[in-house]
Amino acid sequence: MQNQIIKPFFALLALLFLMPLSNAYAKQPSGNGILLNQGNFSIYEGSVIEINPQARELTLKSIDGLTVFKAPQDMKNFDRIQIKDEVKVTLEVSVTIEKLPKSSSIRSKTLDTSQTINPDTAKPGKVISRKMSIESQILSKNREERYVVIKNLNYEDEKIQITRSSFFKQLKVGDTIKVSYDDRMKAIVSSRQIN
Repeated sequence: MQNQIIKPFFALLALLFLMPLSNAYAKQPSGNGILLNQGNFSIYEGSVIEINPQARELTLKSIDGLTVFKAPQDMKNFDRIQIKDEVKVTLEVSVTIEKLPKSSSIRSKTLDTSQTINPDTAKPGKVISRKMSIESQILSKNREERYVVIKNLNYEDEKIQITRSSFFKQLKVGDTIKVSYDDRMKAIVSSRQIN
């Protein structure tokens, strides 16, 4: 029995092993910023119970049941996977905001992505990191619900909720802010830990 959530996971996992390497992962904002939201999410955890090397298929068992994963041809070190190895995919997300010293109505966007792959001597694994930053002028400010409104790159209003009241008080209509969205997805195969 396959869980409906598992199928998209394997599409993401295959994508992890197919995407080319690109720019370096961008750093967090300077000390002028605050962290709005963050989280670590487990997308999939399971154990290898069967390996078909000719077809490059793994049968994985998780709390949701059994799933068969076909490894892409460019997935390194498939031959290093063993029965009882653990497969884990996690997602780390954070959103930060900072007030910029300039005031302008210019909207700009930057996107940096990077990937790291386990060395040839290790089990398969890949990390994809992505950071997107948007700079925009504050159009309005709602004091009761503590959010500001900016124009996103599609010229649509976007509400940015700000939980820290001391930072919210510093912001004025017309100020330029930078909102950064960071995420990091990890897909790792590792040997089972013995307790």
